[in-house]
Amino acid sequence: MESVMERGVRSVVAIEAHPDDVELGCMGTLLKLRARGARVTIVSITAGDQGAAHDPDADHAAVAEVRAAEATAAAERMGGEFVSLDGPDGYLFDASALRDALSAVIRRAGADLVFAPPPADYQSDHIAASEIAFHAVFTSALPQFPIAGAALERTPVLYYYDAIMGLEFEPTLFVDITDQVEEKKALARLHASQMANMKAIGGWDLVEEIEIVGRYRGLQSGTRYAEAFRPCLRWPRVRALREFPE
Repeated sequence: MESVMERGVRSVVAIEAHPDDVELGCMGTLLKLRARGARVTIVSITAGDQGAAHDPDADHAAVAEVRAAEATAAAERMGGEFVSLDGPDGYLFDASALRDALSAVIRRAGADLVFAPPPADYQSDHIAASEIAFHAVFTSALPQFPIAGAALERTPVLYYYDAIMGLEFEPTLFVDITDQVEEKKALARLHASQMANMKAIGGWDLVEEIEIVGRYRGLQSGTRYAEAFRPCLRWPRVRALREFPE
């Protein structure tokens, strides 16, 4: 098997607005990268304390604690690390403190690849998280910024993963996750609070979205299940492929 060093992916940071977004958008690909030996760090920009439509009287601090525990359990099961920046759920804006905090995590992880929410998505926190990631990737390699940790030698590559329900997202890259989809679903089920929350909000749960969108992207790309991505095409966050893909 080709090594991670040969493929050039040693450490990947997957950014999300809320704990569980990564499970929907790119967890199958993270499982593939982890199986090849890559370090995986999952970063939630917010604490997710508004995620209780199924129980509107729930204490916000308790909701955040539950979601952090769920996300940590999922990350540990797949051999990764979960980090929360504890930004304001539902009221997230691009701010210098959050940019620097995220950039510090990217530096600590030594990331060469970053996944982030797409610039257009169903909820404003996702859009803000995408913008924060866009800036943090760049500053992670700039030593003149007063950010914790040593600046990376090179700006990580930035890819956007799929929007919720695949809406307003035009992929240019598909990753076959047929062999990973059942574990992806199992990891999503660990977010028990959000299985209930999304039922209350939209009438569907995380596993249903994984099944439907994953199968749809698979149909588009000639396999059973797939995840969809698009590269950020703004220098220096894009890198030439070493060879033409299959």
